[in-house]
Amino acid sequence: MDGYRLDLSKGLTQNNTLGNVGAWGQYDQSRIDILNDYADAAWSVNPDAYFILEHFADNDEEVVLSDDGMMLWGNINYNYNEATMGWNESGKSNFSWISYQQRGWNDPHVVGYMESHDEERLMYKNVSYGNASGGYNIQELTTALERQQLAAAFFFTIPGPKMIWQFGELGYDYSKYYDMETGQVVEGDDGVKVSPKPIRWDYTEDFRREVLYNVYSALIYLKKEEPAFSTDDFSLNVNNAMKSIHLNHSSMNVTILGNFDVVTDNIDPDFQHTGYWYDYFSGDSIDVADVNAEITLNAGQYKIYTDVKLEKPEIGIGINDHSELPSIIHAIYPNPSDNQFNIAFSLSERTVVKINIYNLSGQHIASVYNGKLSPGKQSIVWNGLNDTGDKVNQGMYLAEVMVNGQKEVKKLIVK
Repeated sequence: MDGYRLDLSKGLTQNNTLGNVGAWGQYDQSRIDILNDYADAAWSVNPDAYFILEHFADNDEEVVLSDDGMMLWGNINYNYNEATMGWNESGKSNFSWISYQQRGWNDPHVVGYMESHDEERLMYKNVSYGNASGGYNIQELTTALERQQLAAAFFFTIPGPKMIWQFGELGYDYSKYYDMETGQVVEGDDGVKVSPKPIRWDYTEDFRREVLYNVYSALIYLKKEEPAFSTDDFSLNVNNAMKSIHLNHSSMNVTILGNFDVVTDNIDPDFQHTGYWYDYFSGDSIDVADVNAEITLNAGQYKIYTDVKLEKPEIGIGINDHSELPSIIHAIYPNPSDNQFNIAFSLSERTVVKINIYNLSGQHIASVYNGKLSPGKQSIVWNGLNDTGDKVNQGMYLAEVMVNGQKEVKKLIVK
């Protein structure tokens, strides 16, 4: 056991505030004394124990508890979800309250979170209510998952502890009100809210969800290993659709840029200095001569720039790939086709090759090949059938080719 988390900790009051939620959350010195008594007892046994409160009282009380060494839940679900859905009007997507400094606290004791058992899943609302413009539609699964990468880049990088809710790293998209017995969403039913939900380990087989998982991992690595992500010298500019974070530390400086809109736009990066900056996910560098020269970001695109070159993380190959890996697939022909596709590629050595077909919702349709192939030119045929031997419906599909852990995805049109 590494600590305690107290549920509904503002309920540990000696004041009779029943029926008055506003009074219940107001500054209460007796409650502070009780919580300090509990925390001190835990720390007398283990000075490093975590003591976390689900408090949600007025900030003037929470800052005192933080100063006393306790950590407090920071629910930023609404604002992050407005951002992932692309609704940025009137500052609705401003998630700056996740910053302990924004709250006027002296210590990084806000345990910020985007999702919890009480809050709706970001992905469920992305695919149900996401914004759209032209061909960019957040309600499409691939785009919705890419928005989760964007949110993660503006979540883990903010100094202070974070909580992630189970399967959020794979883009879990069932509502908290999903009823497994009926397969329906029953809005407002608190009995359903706490009932079991589907366990989707098969999400790990979807390359787009795998990329999201790897982005989470790479960002958590930064947070744990790089001191700049624990700095007390940082600023957030997250009120509008074009958002930025700046971290300043003796080890390195960091500039994070993101487009939470549904259209391409420009952003002033406001780099801390001129010279070379390095894109964490692509490994590319830019030579900055003007710190305010605008950078163009596509809808949903993000950049994490550091002024010290870091090792490029391997996040896999997705639709919105950050890397510049060489192409695996030489050609797919004919495309469109009504019965079969030839998937042509070359191998430099004998190796295992996996080829899978997915629909645009990320569902696995067919396993085309899984085995070793010899060096040289290769061509594998997909006959347009799913794993049960039935011909697939007309529409667009994705062919995923994986060689030695490198993946490439191409679109197929079945006519």
